Amino acid sequence: MIIKGATLCDHKMHRKDDIRIQKGIIVDIGTLEPYANEKVIDATHYTLLPSLIDINITPRDKHLTTKNLFTLVESAHKGGVGSIVLMPDCQPRIDSEESIEFIKSTQALLNFNIFPSISSTKQEGNLAEISILHHKGGVAIFLESSLDGNLMRRICEYSLFLNIPIICRCEDSVLRGNGVMNDSYLSSSLGLPGIPSLSEVKEVAKMGEVAVFMNNKILFSSLSSERSFNILQNHKKENPHIYTECSIHHLSLTEDICSKYNTSAKLLPPLKSESTRKKLLSSLKKGKIDILTSLHSASSITKKDLAFEEAAFGIESLDYYYSLLYTFLVHNNQISLSDMSKYSSYNPACFLGVNKGEIAINKDADFILVDTQTSYTLNKPLSPYDGQTLYGNVIANFVAGECQYSLNPQESL
Repeated sequence: MIIKGATLCDHKMHRKDDIRIQKGIIVDIGTLEPYANEKVIDATHYTLLPSLIDINITPRDKHLTTKNLFTLVESAHKGGVGSIVLMPDCQPRIDSEESIEFIKSTQALLNFNIFPSISSTKQEGNLAEISILHHKGGVAIFLESSLDGNLMRRICEYSLFLNIPIICRCEDSVLRGNGVMNDSYLSSSLGLPGIPSLSEVKEVAKMGEVAVFMNNKILFSSLSSERSFNILQNHKKENPHIYTECSIHHLSLTEDICSKYNTSAKLLPPLKSESTRKKLLSSLKKGKIDILTSLHSASSITKKDLAFEEAAFGIESLDYYYSLLYTFLVHNNQISLSDMSKYSSYNPACFLGVNKGEIAINKDADFILVDTQTSYTLNKPLSPYDGQTLYGNVIANFVAGECQYSLNPQESL
């Protein structure tokens, strides 16, 4: 198959060219002529990007079911995502061979890249069978920064021995307490308990030292304070395998959207002030943020349509993730499309160690065709972006060279 005339864009290029795909792999790039009976797709008016890779995905209501995985994949196709990493703190937890086998069997049915992360501990607090779970298909070890120090050291040793990365959530749950939004003047005026930034920052500083001492490949998951990124810049000088992650929502929204007790904007970590949002954007431009995420964690309306304090944390954003990235980062002239691809495709692929994330010969043919000239109004009442104009549309999503989603099914892809 040949994709003709597309504008190819990844972390290192942005140019018109053709690509040829055979057996799910990109085999040639340039001005190409089709072989006899070779399928040709005219993409003259579209941009071709590596599929997005999202490392921070949670199924609806944290329930790991066949229905929820099917829904996740359907949303991922629409949002330009070709690979997702499931967070393990769901029901059932991803801490057993059975849970990973279930994910793998569902993945085979869907022909989609669903990567399970491994819970480092069992429900009762004992160390999980990390080696066995990794052998079964777990791609990363997930741990909370609040773990016992000796247990954490053992997990880091497993990570080094198995050559498997760590995903770390940094939060002091005691300091967070019963907080439901950012600790600020706004939370006080609304009469809502706040979550101080210190609950993240102090744990980042601690885990940064652990990462340097143990020299693990580690992703600091979904950070929301500019101080966290500043602290880790120093640690990166001693351990270049440290990655930092931020959600698109913390770069595009502020806590002000919670001012009318809007539960659609109740996220964890919470949205911050406009001043912090601008500082986070500056951190992105300076390269302090390595990976972006949709932070997708959908909740049923029965868990969101409640009083703010009682409503579930989380946002459903996977099905319009590409549009959010393009609208708030590229269309708004914050970063280039190539840089967007680096943060949402190339760097996540490097962290996971998968053969994806760029348009290059011998890479997996996971890519999307997008129309950067179109816009639409989002109609999602449970979304904080409801009614906003978003730019850029995913026209088609290819996984292993096969079209899994088309915006216009009547057009042959």
